[in-house]
Amino acid sequence: MSEFLARTLYNSLLPAVAGAARISALFLPKMREALDGRRGFRARWRRCAETLTAQPIWFHVSSVGEFEQARPVISALHKRSPDVPVVLTFSSPSGYDFAMRRERVDGSTNIRFIDYLPADFATNMRFCLDCVRPRILVLVKFDLWPNLIWQTHGRGIPIVLIDATLSPTSKRLSGAGRFFYRSIYRSIDRILAISESDAARFAESVEKSRVGVSGDTRFDRVMERWEQRTEIGFSLDGNGPVIVAGSTWPADERVILSPLARLMKDNDSIRLILAPHEPLPGRVNDLVDWANTEGLSVSRASDGKASRVLIIDTIGILAEVYRLGDVAYIGGSFSTGVHSVIEPAIAGLPVVFGPVHENSFEALRLIEEGAGFVARNEREAGDHLSRLTADEAARRAAGENARAYVASQIGATEKCVAIIEEWL
Repeated sequence: MSEFLARTLYNSLLPAVAGAARISALFLPKMREALDGRRGFRARWRRCAETLTAQPIWFHVSSVGEFEQARPVISALHKRSPDVPVVLTFSSPSGYDFAMRRERVDGSTNIRFIDYLPADFATNMRFCLDCVRPRILVLVKFDLWPNLIWQTHGRGIPIVLIDATLSPTSKRLSGAGRFFYRSIYRSIDRILAISESDAARFAESVEKSRVGVSGDTRFDRVMERWEQRTEIGFSLDGNGPVIVAGSTWPADERVILSPLARLMKDNDSIRLILAPHEPLPGRVNDLVDWANTEGLSVSRASDGKASRVLIIDTIGILAEVYRLGDVAYIGGSFSTGVHSVIEPAIAGLPVVFGPVHENSFEALRLIEEGAGFVARNEREAGDHLSRLTADEAARRAAGENARAYVASQIGATEKCVAIIEEWL
């Protein structure tokens, strides 16, 4: 009864949500790009159906971060079951664009098809399932499209959710959210959580036998990219300490830019890399203007020129950029929540972030390990960055603790693959 009611409510509201998305696309470029990218999907999926030589594993992810979590699992499956193809779908333009730039679909890997997931109408989901006939659907983290899940489950196709996380403050745990998502979780065959506490929260809605703990494959992916040692093709002037401010939002920049400018004026050996979370031309230009106003030499990564301040104006390379750094500031922590601290940690960088970091289990662990430092305001941000750039011994010790923590978390990929292989 609960699933029937949840389906009825969801599908009755879905046309209105789709209409609102079309209206918002008139004003929001990313929404417009997402809708444009989905046009003509039926022809693409039919062509995919014609090229598949075996039933695929269907991976669905939201964006770049979730794809990076899925990638080591896809790689491991390729090694162990090379004849099983992979179909990969995205929710967001940034994730889709990232994969299209970095992945090959020419048969050299197991990824044979990449596309947006169409709007979550039941008819669309039935069409996609008819085309690719997946042997299993693998979802990542928390991007759960109800009709995709219900339609897949109704056909008896197994569904596995990997890297599953459920915050104790999530609206999915109370009231209408709990009622609605319980009907979705109960259609998922296995939920592999990143921690014991996340698993316990999922077990409030589904049988405990369906829930397990695998750890977080982000650690495996970060290690995989670290070992690849990809060249990024740009450099900085000088040879002093490098601060990397990664995935920053305007709220972060309002806090850190002033202390960064003072620090760089007081110590002319310090260099800075700024990587805005969304490197849109306007955001990049604002950061270039800031550096010019402060009298700091500046260039964009795409320029290929060396300077004291480097602005990253593309996405997908931040993991490699951290190789150039000595200290990292991670954005998002003065707004919705801190972004990934794992990438700078594996590079051996002590990590500074703002007060909004409860969303990140690994940020909390880095604080415990003496490798993460919380800045609640502009003064504290300046103090942490000044101390870590001036004290090489303290910086190295914190960086070694950060790297050791990441290394201790490796292994989630094998646990996820073992579960998926039960249905291959």
